[in-house]
Amino acid sequence: MYVYITGRIKNKKKIENFVYDTLSELLPRLRRNVFIDIDIVTKCDDNISAFCCGDKEEVQIELARECEGIKFSLDEMVKHLAHELVHAKQFIKGELHPSLRHWNNKDYSKVSYCKTPWEKEAYLLEKKLVNKHWN
Repeated sequence: MYVYITGRIKNKKKIENFVYDTLSELLPRLRRNVFIDIDIVTKCDDNISAFCCGDKEEVQIELARECEGIKFSLDEMVKHLAHELVHAKQFIKGELHPSLRHWNNKDYSKVSYCKTPWEKEAYLLEKKLVNKHWN
């Protein structure tokens, strides 16, 4: 697993360790090369805190330092990152299709985004991952 973090953020090495520890827990049997690119930006498009896209071999995460004029604390950013790392796991395992409409080959295009199985899993795990690997 190769993790690349670009952009300004405090404790970049600690963040990198958090990413490796979290992904090692989420993907304990991964035995192939995957690339995780994390870009720390001032703002994400569409006024969101973070975004993840990818496939089985490469994942891109964009993590915002602020949203709608409100700056995030480092702990808030790490929580957002944990959420996106769950999505990274979903892409790498092939559970979530890159179209963001299919989960395990089932179409969820008519379901409210926050009620999709991939969002439910990410919200369920984010706090647990932060408590275990950050705090």
